[in-house]
Amino acid sequence: MTASTAIFLNEGAGSARSERVRRTVELARLLLRADLHVTATRDPEVLAAWMRERLGAYTTAVVAGGDGSLGVAYNVIAGPDTVIGYIPAGFGNATAHLLRLPRNPAALVEVLFRADARPVDLVRVDSRLALFAGAGWDARVAGRYADAGARRFIGWASAVAQSLPDLVRRPSVRVEADQRVVHEGPMELAVVGTTPWFGRGLLVNPGARVDADAMTLRVYRGPLPSFVLETMRWVARRQPSAQAISATVVRLSSLDGGVIPVQADGDLLGEREAWTFEIAPAAVRLIGAW
Repeated sequence: MTASTAIFLNEGAGSARSERVRRTVELARLLLRADLHVTATRDPEVLAAWMRERLGAYTTAVVAGGDGSLGVAYNVIAGPDTVIGYIPAGFGNATAHLLRLPRNPAALVEVLFRADARPVDLVRVDSRLALFAGAGWDARVAGRYADAGARRFIGWASAVAQSLPDLVRRPSVRVEADQRVVHEGPMELAVVGTTPWFGRGLLVNPGARVDADAMTLRVYRGPLPSFVLETMRWVARRQPSAQAISATVVRLSSLDGGVIPVQADGDLLGEREAWTFEIAPAAVRLIGAW
């Protein structure tokens, strides 16, 4: 009999080789009677091709990896026919907070076994589907973290340190939400998404929802002292002072001729003068402790 569930384990993710993840994957494989497919890559295109070749007729795909690995799965599996489960095995694991996933292997596998899957809105950046995207400073951090080999906390701290000078070189941008200009001028960071959470449980975009048929946008203008206070609010999980704006289409463009870096689910997409973000309603079905 052919299994209806597959576990896609990406050992290139930050904590994929840990005992916790190894135990979770083994329990899930047994309880869900799932096929197990294993790779190790940091390249989204390579991961997407590998996953696409093996997806076949599975009705449930459990991704063991980081937010980037899960983001690849959104784009391979998008649609109502296949349900996606998640075993957090990265460094940031932002989506674990959205789905309220327990860290204990047995408890997490129980969530996967109950298979409470719900439609989730995503953000479309060019052809890429993601739960969250960031433009500006955090995208530079994401790019430097990946370039240095994604060495977990040490690599993240190093990427932040290298990016500190960028905080005093704010790009000048125009931000439009549903054809209405909501910001013109310097910006440290703009976030848009359908989840309140960034990596490590930072509450960057409270109010964002996966079932609102709209994205939540926040523009963190700076300057540096103001931005530092905002990051402290993220860590403390308090409401930031940056205004939440609901929109179905967000356009971001440079006013000073500079390029703007953008990341989606923690993966740097590139740098250019203009970007468009659009809502993709009910793009995937995710299992969670809803």
